[in-house]
Amino acid sequence: MPTPPKIKSPVSGPGLPLLLQMLMGILLMMLTSVLGATSTTDPKDANVKALDRLHAGLFTNYDSDVQPWFQGAPTEVSLGMVVTYIDIDELNGKMTTHCWLNLRWRDEERVWQPSEYDNITEITLRSSEVWTPQITLFNGEEGGLMADTQVTLSHDGHFRRMPPALYTAYCELNMLKWPYDKQSCKLQVGSWGLKVVLPENGTAMGKSLDHDDLVQSPEWEIVDSRAQFVIQDYYAYMEYTLTAQRRSSMYTAIIYTPASCIVVLALSTFWLPPHMGGEKIMINGLLFIMISTFLMYFAQLLPVLSNNTPLVVLFFSISLLFLSVSTIVEVLVLFLATSKHKVRIPEALRKLLHGNPGTWLLLSVFSSTGESQAERTVEMDEHAVEASPLVINPVQEPGAKANQFDWALLATAVDRIFFVVFSLAFLILAIKCSV
Repeated sequence: MPTPPKIKSPVSGPGLPLLLQMLMGILLMMLTSVLGATSTTDPKDANVKALDRLHAGLFTNYDSDVQPWFQGAPTEVSLGMVVTYIDIDELNGKMTTHCWLNLRWRDEERVWQPSEYDNITEITLRSSEVWTPQITLFNGEEGGLMADTQVTLSHDGHFRRMPPALYTAYCELNMLKWPYDKQSCKLQVGSWGLKVVLPENGTAMGKSLDHDDLVQSPEWEIVDSRAQFVIQDYYAYMEYTLTAQRRSSMYTAIIYTPASCIVVLALSTFWLPPHMGGEKIMINGLLFIMISTFLMYFAQLLPVLSNNTPLVVLFFSISLLFLSVSTIVEVLVLFLATSKHKVRIPEALRKLLHGNPGTWLLLSVFSSTGESQAERTVEMDEHAVEASPLVINPVQEPGAKANQFDWALLATAVDRIFFVVFSLAFLILAIKCSV
């Protein structure tokens, strides 16, 4: 029986064993070098390699334009605010707020075990690498400005971002009690089509609104603040309400002290002698200039179209009206005291001036002085009649002087009466305009 033919090897030749030995030697050398390098690698280099592996594992096929999901729904964003400085522009009705935002959200797919990556529990990322909520101001200029800052991701899938922001919100200011006013302004901060909620309790920076680190403004101080979560049909936002008290110590010196001096000077004119009408009118003219200057100052400082006119402005404007009436009264008093009257005042009025009402108006000193002077004038005129028989109608001269004195006494009484009237008027005005 014939022997079957032998099957030949597909690869043959005398150099094959030598080639295999060379390849195995090269692989052994490479493996030895890798193991040696790994055993002598610096711990920091190992940490960097772990961070690279972690970053690659988390963000492979990641789309930064798509909102993350958490527990089967689009993730919610918790929003907090730390106010650092505020300023209010009364002329334009705006409040400028410098603050830090505290943004937190979760992504259920961005989690890892720290033990598998050299105990790395938190990494820092650029904001352009991941999805970040677009926060805007609904009731302000251009939606506000927010700086581009880094994002922190922890191993449990929590993202956190704290960018500084500058918001200028429109406010409805109440200037009635200026400069001792309180202003409340609202910041409506949120995102279109994104659910924004209050910060979680117990988390870092968990307060929804904080102003403990506020840089004190030279004019404003925050006395109250609150946060409210508002839900609309297709969006939600956080409404922060800040109540600021104006620091008014400076205004006491530049407004209320001059106002007190104006009132005192306006009342003092009624105590000048009635024949000094020119001096009285001059004082009132100076007060006119002072009050007009203050009103122009208020017009430059306060909004002209304000819904509530400040009480201080009302006080100065009504005081200007009082001074106008006072000037008219002084013109009348000057006419009564200096004009040569040919008609005597009514007897009933004369008895009042020389009786108890005159005493109450402090006219008794003028009355006694005037009568004694009149009596001396009568005696001198009688002697003159006896010495000079050429005098025509000597009896009318004493009567004319006494009549003139009565008219001057009446002018003084008018001054005193209007002093009381204007004192009460200024007192009522001050009570009504007090803040």
